[in-house]
Amino acid sequence: MSLEDDDTAPSDRIFQFVVAVYGGVLLAGLVSVGTAPLEGWPVGLTETYAGGFVVGAIAGSSLARIDPRLPVRLGRTLPRRLASATPAVLFVGLWLAPLESPPEHVALASAIFIVATAHVLSQLAGNRYVDAVTPGDPERTWRWEPPGSPVFDLLLAGMWALLAIVNAVTGSWLEALFWLVIGGGWIASGLAEGRWAFGPGRDRCAVQYYDTGLVKRRPYTKTFVGWDEIDHVRLRGGELVLDRGLRDVRLERDALEDPDTVLEAIDRRLAATDGR
Repeated sequence: MSLEDDDTAPSDRIFQFVVAVYGGVLLAGLVSVGTAPLEGWPVGLTETYAGGFVVGAIAGSSLARIDPRLPVRLGRTLPRRLASATPAVLFVGLWLAPLESPPEHVALASAIFIVATAHVLSQLAGNRYVDAVTPGDPERTWRWEPPGSPVFDLLLAGMWALLAIVNAVTGSWLEALFWLVIGGGWIASGLAEGRWAFGPGRDRCAVQYYDTGLVKRRPYTKTFVGWDEIDHVRLRGGELVLDRGLRDVRLERDALEDPDTVLEAIDRRLAATDGR
């Protein structure tokens, strides 16, 4: 299947909204930091940022509307999904540069929000790609419990929340925002990935068998593994291991509904594929 020629990928309003926010934050940060050294700039920093955000949001939303295949193409490979976060490197560099206080703060805030929105964007794009390569219903589905430790996650989130409070008390508001976003993002990722035994969407966690490959489904995210990517499948050390070079997929045996049946189904499919 050629996804570049697939015109059936539906436009997604949530994706359009996130692209709009991403475009707004990106352009607003660039314009605000870029115009700060200019003498005689007609408007202040707040007005410049607001104007840049509106224009960037309109441009981002328009791009997502014009190209309905954008989420599928963006979600096809890991490098493409990570590329949306690369502008944050520029803003971090600007933050480290000898700038005056307001532009310096804008640069750091822009880096934080670019990373946050890029993460959401990459997850949405990855889901849309999986939907595009797995049309219809799965042939087989096995329940799966994602591994995770809520105690460990909550301890980490609490530590970051404490750092945010300490920075806020000392007047370092941007650093406080940074740690707050990190902590909030960690909690959100725990819920989205189903790492805890509670939370919305846990009933959606499963390993799904399609004609094109396997889907490892979490509450709000999906991962696709094509049959042509899998070299071998085996049960080893209490895990079901899908050998695929440097990117093996490992599923704990106890977390699968019927690991022996899963192994047999995958083995049979790989044997049929090799026999063609």
